[in-house]
Amino acid sequence: MPSFSQHSHEAMASIQAQQDNVDRARAYKSRNKRPCDFCRYKKAACHLDSTPPCELCARYNKECKFVESPAKRRRPNDANGSSVDLGMDNGAAFDSLGHNAFTTVAGEDHHPILGWDSGFTSFDLSSMAMTPALAPDSLIPFDPILYQQDVNGPFDSFDTVPSSSSSADMPGKVFGHRHQTSSRTSPVSLQSLQSLSPANMSMHLNMKLPFDSTSGEPSLDNQASSNAQIVGMSGDMDPYLLSRFRYDAYNEASLQSIRLRKMNQHSTAGGTAPAFFVISHNALASKAQPNHSPNPDKYRYELEEMVTDEVGKRLIRLFYRYVQPYFPLNTREGRNHSRDSAGIRSPSTVPTCILAALYGHALPFCAWDEKLCVNVYTPPSADALFRLAWKAVQPQIHTPNLAVLQTLLLLIQRRPTNKHVPDTPVKWALMSTTWSVAQTLGLNRDPTDWPLPSWEIKVRKRLAWATYIQEKWLALNSGRASHISQEDWDVPTLQASDFADADREGPDAPAGFYGQHFVKLGELTVIVDEILRDLFSLKAVKSLQGSLEATFEAAKPLRERLTAWHHSLPEGLLPQAIPHPPLSPPRRKSLSHDLDGNGSLYLAYITAKISLFRAMLRAPMPAMLETGGTTAATTALRTGALTVAREVLDFLEGLGAKELEAFWGSYARTNFTIASSFILLLFVTAPTLPDAQECLCLLKAWRSLLRVKSRSCDLLNMALLRVDGVFVAGPDQLIDLSPAAAQAWAESEQVE
Repeated sequence: MPSFSQHSHEAMASIQAQQDNVDRARAYKSRNKRPCDFCRYKKAACHLDSTPPCELCARYNKECKFVESPAKRRRPNDANGSSVDLGMDNGAAFDSLGHNAFTTVAGEDHHPILGWDSGFTSFDLSSMAMTPALAPDSLIPFDPILYQQDVNGPFDSFDTVPSSSSSADMPGKVFGHRHQTSSRTSPVSLQSLQSLSPANMSMHLNMKLPFDSTSGEPSLDNQASSNAQIVGMSGDMDPYLLSRFRYDAYNEASLQSIRLRKMNQHSTAGGTAPAFFVISHNALASKAQPNHSPNPDKYRYELEEMVTDEVGKRLIRLFYRYVQPYFPLNTREGRNHSRDSAGIRSPSTVPTCILAALYGHALPFCAWDEKLCVNVYTPPSADALFRLAWKAVQPQIHTPNLAVLQTLLLLIQRRPTNKHVPDTPVKWALMSTTWSVAQTLGLNRDPTDWPLPSWEIKVRKRLAWATYIQEKWLALNSGRASHISQEDWDVPTLQASDFADADREGPDAPAGFYGQHFVKLGELTVIVDEILRDLFSLKAVKSLQGSLEATFEAAKPLRERLTAWHHSLPEGLLPQAIPHPPLSPPRRKSLSHDLDGNGSLYLAYITAKISLFRAMLRAPMPAMLETGGTTAATTALRTGALTVAREVLDFLEGLGAKELEAFWGSYARTNFTIASSFILLLFVTAPTLPDAQECLCLLKAWRSLLRVKSRSCDLLNMALLRVDGVFVAGPDQLIDLSPAAAQAWAESEQVE
């Protein structure tokens, strides 16, 4: 008679065969319900965000496939010495047994410590040690290979910050070394844990922490299932209290369901503020509103339907060639992802939200691709791509990382789509969200000496300055108070070394040039921030608008700084002198690409000067209109303002197709419109007839030039609309003109 063990074996084998058929027929979208073959072999967690490869396969350069059936396992011998094969998936084993073996140890029910949502299993290691054969693949935390030092790993080495209490026991350097939780200072094998009692096991692992294979990861951004948020100075966690915690060799300590990461050695004498990050599992935000997408693969599928992999690679190359040099958000370092011969990452390795926004910015440059320019190719709608990027990034704001910030910046950078109005208020609200995410990630802090991979330090600094630049120019364009305070900004000025990675456009780029546009734009934006604070804040306007002398005094150092900035521009980046007329900027002969995106930088410089003169024109305007006369001060002011107005006219006249078709900052459209308002202001406030006639001539020339240039550049549409609206309605009917301006307008109407 067959034994009970034989019957059980046959039953289990039958169930296994059925389960294998189900697995082989399982749709692709459900592969995340079980680990891939390599992760199953390594008994490691299979972190698969969207499409293969998973994190482990990408790290070891293995093929990520779902072909092999689960390995057969055996239940521990029962009292009679018999055993039962469990040749089935873990879910089937749970159903056939009728209970969860993980929550039953020696007749006691062990409930999860944290109330996770359904679908997220709590990490109860004590019971897993009692029944190792039943442990799901996705919850087996130990892979000896993962916990060995690998000097050739994908991450740079970094200096650990010694703890004040145990610095003698810590190594001087740690490479890409991973461990399960921060409470363990050395790798622990599964066999050694199985030999421990549940009480002793808690000494090695904090069982309140969810499983996270990236514990001890040098990078803050490579937390596969967790997110890192900086600890504020006045929040519920006191950084000076955290400085007294004991940290392991990875600068980590566990506290309930979170990990603490120490980033520097606090020193009151050196003036260094303590920096700590809280690393929490993404599952903690599973109930946050708005909810995470129930099917994140949906957005990826939509994107792949719009843009094929081959076209996507070409769009990525176009982005790195024509956008990245002037808006350097991305990096090719830091992850061991597959790349082509040009070093371009495969679209499958880029997060969906970033990829959709990146495609949207690359679409205007399809004519410069050797295949897309001739193929019968209908590109997807830019509106659809940016809409998809927005939908894909929203749920991730609960658990932000650098990819979330990059996507938000790309969304803000998009040009306005309505030529009749400036940006809608949602862009300012989105900018506020972007700055909040940047603060959460600690990007307003100096990361130079933090124990992070070098690529991540460079990316954090560039993203911090990209956020700073976007926010300050959007504040200037919209007339809003800036969110970013200098008292809470500690990021050093960008240097050439912050761009020394694989982001270069090609071998023809001269050494030291890459990144100069962005570095100089950051320096200019710092001056613009001071202009906003000293001349355009509510308090500054109230105190300065009645005094020309006080306004001159406040504006003088800012004018000197702008002049010094212009003189410091490297040769070839922008013209040092502007001929009149027309402006003909020198070209960088050493670069291979045709387009020149430096026009956006020079327009920003002119806009900063216009802002200074707008502030100075506030005070003298009433006095000039009442008396009808001028003084030496007002004459100098008008002369300088007219010089700037002619400068912007010459600049626009000198722009050719190579400049107009290149990349422009999203704030450039409003900057051109500010120029229109400035020239109009000079005309309506002219104190003398010769002055008014010159200003009117300048205004008409500006309008005529906008009509021609706007046919090929949509950035000029709103600037033209502002001037057209005044001319169509009639300046004398729409605006209170000065006597000289009214006379000049009447004379021009008679001539025409």
